[in-house]
Amino acid sequence: MENSTRKPSLEDAIVDHETFSTLELPQKRPILHPWLGEQTITLIHGWRGIGKTWFGMGLLDAITRGIAFGPWQVTLPVPCLYLEGEMAAQDVKERFEELNPDRRRVHPLYIYADAYANSLGLPRANLLNRNWRNKLRSILLQRQVRVWAVDNLASLAAGIDENKKQDWDPINSWLLELRFSGISTVLFHHTNKTGDQRGTSAREDNIDASLQLRQPPDYLPEDGARFVVSFKKSRVRTEDLPLVADTQFRLSEDDNGDLVWTWGNVKKETRNEVLRMLDDGQTYETICETLGITKGRVSQIKRKAINDGHLTEKGKLTQCGFRMVNED
Repeated sequence: MENSTRKPSLEDAIVDHETFSTLELPQKRPILHPWLGEQTITLIHGWRGIGKTWFGMGLLDAITRGIAFGPWQVTLPVPCLYLEGEMAAQDVKERFEELNPDRRRVHPLYIYADAYANSLGLPRANLLNRNWRNKLRSILLQRQVRVWAVDNLASLAAGIDENKKQDWDPINSWLLELRFSGISTVLFHHTNKTGDQRGTSAREDNIDASLQLRQPPDYLPEDGARFVVSFKKSRVRTEDLPLVADTQFRLSEDDNGDLVWTWGNVKKETRNEVLRMLDDGQTYETICETLGITKGRVSQIKRKAINDGHLTEKGKLTQCGFRMVNED
């Protein structure tokens, strides 16, 4: 009689198409619609100091609370872990408390502050260390974590040559292992001088989404965490493409002194601001310099607004045009 406890072999994994099509596989469910789901790998990159940590903390805070983050709805709240590799533990604690002082959640948000772990006598977290990776994977599975964030690769992969694919390969293989275990990863990384993610392009080979955080042209230092999120790669359905359009985020204080996120579609905001400035009698040169767009783009917006009845030929807002730019 065949031993029912026999371990599966390579031979067992190779099946014909008919058998494969009848396999009962667990469904891949969306977590943050439409770009972050189960078993996904996401890369988020931006210039140092732009607000990547605020964005990452806000993202996982929203997922564990089951609330929307920007224009994206949380469809499946899940346990998350945030791995922070360079800030003082006190600063990590303060930021999370500022983002969510009431602490109410649907699922737990675990925090691994490397500074706190180091104060306990543990060695620095390092993605290049195979033993560390294996221990962390066990913890993620034990605590049923479904999304975890790595903030950031520069501080948590000390010693790696960022330009060498072979240095990244062991980490990439491990991330795929996490994917196969049902765990989604969000990686935070710095950009290079051209605005792309820094280092080997192999880092993007197996990712599902790549997001770039960049400053808007009219950014001022006093604006704080204010940036435009642009999707450089995403696997979304055609009907969901508007949800991955350029979106501007800003973190600011409300009337109660609490930190809140505001956001808006960049194209819509640019259109409205162009129409306001035209109605105000501003020149093309002033509009282009202020908004960081070309004269051709201004002409395109003006032409469409006239055709749609939102602007007169003389560049003044009509009644419906005024309502549109003030209600969007």
